[in-house]
Amino acid sequence: MTKKYLIEIGTEELPYKFLSSAINQLKEAFSKILEENKISFNSITTYGTPRRLCVIINEISEFQPDIVTEIKGPPVNIALDASGNLTNAGLGFAKKQGLAPEILTKKEINGVEYLYASVQQKGKPTEQVLQHIVPQIVLNLQGSHFMRWADLDIKFSRPIRWITSLMDKSEVKINIGNIESSNYSQGHRFAKNRQVKIESPDTYLENLYNAQVIADPQRRKQEIKDLIEKAVESLGGSSNYPEELLNEVTNLVEWATPVIGTFDKKYLEITNDVITCVLAHHQRYFPVFDKDGKLLNCFITIANHDELNLENIRKGNEKVVKPRLDDAIFFYREDTKKPLTARVEELKGVTFQKGLGNLYEKTQRIRQVCGFIACELNIDDETAEKTLRAAELCKADLVTAMVREFTELQGIIGGDYAKISGEDELVCKGIREHYMPTSADGELAETIAGQIVGIADKIDTICGVFALGKAPTGSADPLGLRRAAIGIIKTILTGNNLKINLSELIKKVAYTQPLEIENKQKLVDEIKEFIVQRLKNLLVENYKHDIVDASISAKDPLVDLYDLMERVRIVAGLVQKDSYKAFHESANRILRIIKDQNSVNEIKPELFAEDAEKELFACISGMNTEANYNSLISELEICIPKIEKFFDKVLVMDKDEQIKQNRLALLGKLRAKFLLLADFSKIVY
Repeated sequence: MTKKYLIEIGTEELPYKFLSSAINQLKEAFSKILEENKISFNSITTYGTPRRLCVIINEISEFQPDIVTEIKGPPVNIALDASGNLTNAGLGFAKKQGLAPEILTKKEINGVEYLYASVQQKGKPTEQVLQHIVPQIVLNLQGSHFMRWADLDIKFSRPIRWITSLMDKSEVKINIGNIESSNYSQGHRFAKNRQVKIESPDTYLENLYNAQVIADPQRRKQEIKDLIEKAVESLGGSSNYPEELLNEVTNLVEWATPVIGTFDKKYLEITNDVITCVLAHHQRYFPVFDKDGKLLNCFITIANHDELNLENIRKGNEKVVKPRLDDAIFFYREDTKKPLTARVEELKGVTFQKGLGNLYEKTQRIRQVCGFIACELNIDDETAEKTLRAAELCKADLVTAMVREFTELQGIIGGDYAKISGEDELVCKGIREHYMPTSADGELAETIAGQIVGIADKIDTICGVFALGKAPTGSADPLGLRRAAIGIIKTILTGNNLKINLSELIKKVAYTQPLEIENKQKLVDEIKEFIVQRLKNLLVENYKHDIVDASISAKDPLVDLYDLMERVRIVAGLVQKDSYKAFHESANRILRIIKDQNSVNEIKPELFAEDAEKELFACISGMNTEANYNSLISELEICIPKIEKFFDKVLVMDKDEQIKQNRLALLGKLRAKFLLLADFSKIVY
């Protein structure tokens, strides 16, 4: 018989970032530990609000199964004497297992008889197991800035205030710290019924909803979204906000109530980017736009409250946002008193990294790298000139008052100030986009200028930091080099046909760093390996590890990322074919033979002694050297029967050294054909 189990951990307000992480951790931890304890269940559902974490386990079994374990003892010739009685060794084994000697059995393994004990372990009630594992799971959650409270010797993100624990309608007592569980939860801080009795796991969401708590994050998120749209419509406007803002606000409230606030129209003099930064990033407000996308002088905030006292909430939020907007308009007016280009010289006074010069010098290196890339891509002179101009100005906004106060605006405000200064549109967009992507799943640069300047900036940072000997270790990556590497890869693969030889670019950029580097080739190899590892991590999201490894190992993947992607896709399709087994075996047989043999000789047909090697040579010679990968596979598949016949009829390691080397050269040429695609020895089949 199965039941449904509910555990809710009630706390002080949790940090919004921890909430989403904790919900995921709880699901994984319960799934893993229940399986380890052999407790069956159907599914696990998790919920969470700023004041609670909840897990509901559906169709959980009432008991662990009984387990019979066979334990191997000493050999029979040691455990029994000549009369068949147990020796001290046999008696000791029986005593250790807690069994009567007469119920021991014998079993033969590889011609040797051993004494065996069958030990039955009776399954425990699931409730008893839960009492042990729940505190362990909760206190093992990972997060930053955990704290202690009272005089307890436990740590958690925030103090635990109550625990609700139910198996169907019955309590399962759980103790964490000085808190013992009950069948009561707590409603919203401002609800009339603060104490909420949970009838059963099935009524959990409804019981809390009646106490003004929406425990399901997805439902809460959708409700907030609907409330925002409704409020925006009442203003005759439209909404446009980042998903991250919606997720953050969802994790900050238990009961959502929209509040519409306004600010003075004079602030609309500032660019939209600045105002939305103040509203969204600093105040967690949702900006409102008109139907044409122009910012309106109003905002929507989501109050964690009911509909009482909304007027005071509105006034409070309007009062709070005014000083921030006052700062913004002051900085904006001061910054725009001179053009952006006039600030480039000021970068000489700002250190980039100790040992890597100042920001002005970094800007010059970025400009130089952009020149390398522009030449390789053979872009037109006008676009190249605008890209170099964007590179020259890309860091100028870092010395503005606006960026010093609102660091999130770096690059963005630079693009705005460049536009105000009369720079070309492509230059402005290049400055604005060069930091993209700002997160693993962030938006990518769309313009060629933004893509080139962004790649140049990121590769210069990676090479410089590696040259300093400060490569990321473990989870520590203070300068975001992993994100930078992923950004380079994604930008190239999704860009405007950016066929950039990253291997050559890394070499050029590493050699231009303002440092004395003892072993430049070692530095280049380390940087390449770092970027290749990021490349692998991205590819294994969609392809099997062995296919990715095989494709990367065949040749330098950084020379042409487009070529790598095509090979990965084609090889992934190849291994699904029924004919792949013979293809795989032939490729690997050749690779194994050639592995330690390096024949550089030309193939001499006159040395062929067997028809099989003549036929294989004819098959290889008939291949189109400029064929695409699909055609190459087709041609190799035609050669497979010839390869099989070759190995059946021909002794490669012939006593005659000339014949041996000629046959190795033949296989070497064929090996090179396979390696155009992948190193098939890496594929598990």
